[in-house]
Amino acid sequence: MKITPIPSGTKDILPSEAIEQRWLESRIRGVFDSFGYQEVITPTLEMESAMDVAGEKRFKRSFRLFDERGEVLIMRPEMTTPIARLVSTKMADREPPFRLSYFANSYRPTTPQRGRQSEFYQAGLELIGLESPAVDAEVLAVLCQALTACGLEEFSVGLGESSFFTALLESAGVNGENREAIFDALAERDLVKLSSVVAGLDISDDDREAILGVTRLRGGSEVLIEAHDYVRGPAMEEALKRLARTYYLVSRYGFAGRILFDLGILSDFDYYTGIVFEVLSGELGFPVGGGGRYNGLLARYGRPEPAVGFAISLDRLHIAITGQGGVSLPDSPGIALVGGFDLALDLAMKLREKGVNVMALPEDMDKDAAVTAATSAGIGRVVMPDGDQFNLFDTCGGKGTKAKIEDIIDTMAVK
Repeated sequence: MKITPIPSGTKDILPSEAIEQRWLESRIRGVFDSFGYQEVITPTLEMESAMDVAGEKRFKRSFRLFDERGEVLIMRPEMTTPIARLVSTKMADREPPFRLSYFANSYRPTTPQRGRQSEFYQAGLELIGLESPAVDAEVLAVLCQALTACGLEEFSVGLGESSFFTALLESAGVNGENREAIFDALAERDLVKLSSVVAGLDISDDDREAILGVTRLRGGSEVLIEAHDYVRGPAMEEALKRLARTYYLVSRYGFAGRILFDLGILSDFDYYTGIVFEVLSGELGFPVGGGGRYNGLLARYGRPEPAVGFAISLDRLHIAITGQGGVSLPDSPGIALVGGFDLALDLAMKLREKGVNVMALPEDMDKDAAVTAATSAGIGRVVMPDGDQFNLFDTCGGKGTKAKIEDIIDTMAVK
């Protein structure tokens, strides 16, 4: 068979996986709704000029194309910046706070590997217009509750504070290209590269040890105590106080056990100014999601507002849950109906009116073939005409049950 290729970094999703991903999406949507977040939808294509306003250097590596007027367009590489644009323009006449959510594909050139694609599907939210540890705690709690609702059991949220590390570098006189090199090494989790960069800095041994020491601070609440040894001024002290308060409030939601402090976390994106976090699960070699506070981004679009948010990779979440045993889908009320195209069309129509999913099968299909077709579609029951009655079978086996059309409707109707 000739193989027709698809673009590198993309993938086809077959029905069984699509059902599971849509179910995960529905669980996350339910949690977002329960906290008052409203969904927005932005274009897949953004103007390059609009994205350049964000000043994000990683946007330089994006998929680009020209429109009919010769304007350069970018396939959105993430969702936070398009939402910042939307809030600053289409919602300019509205007063914050804004609780916004999204479910969308984003696109970023990458070297394809497990858990890393050039096209990826995300669920996320942004809370715009409020700034406090209580607000950050809510966002972290929504993240934890959404993952729990999806059935993810083994996960922790690595939590850091970008302003703490930034203030440390400023106190040591590290800026410009040296600062960028340190940030890049941390974002890549390349400790060898980090050590090499720090070793080459023209700074004191104490500053060198402090920079490397902070990046090694990882663990429970004791990290906040240990971090005080590296405080070089009020900005760093305030950052630790915010972290401590945020942690306390997250514990009020019942998720303290999910928090793992990591003061070496830095995001791939430059716009983060406060807390930063990432979701780690089991033995996966990549984060399931992440986010943080970005108080300066909206100001670049003419509307200064504090903001915090996160994104969950649905693809990575699916991999993580599959690795711990699979997605636990609820039982489907659907049936496979032999003769549903013609002989039993009346029954098919009545069942659909009652909320039952009906997959019609040809009337000449035998039981074994019908069971095989139903099983491959994830349907647990088969109905076959038998004279003026019907036989109802479970696909897992067992003797069929004879029933009249009224009995089938009463048995299968969604209550």
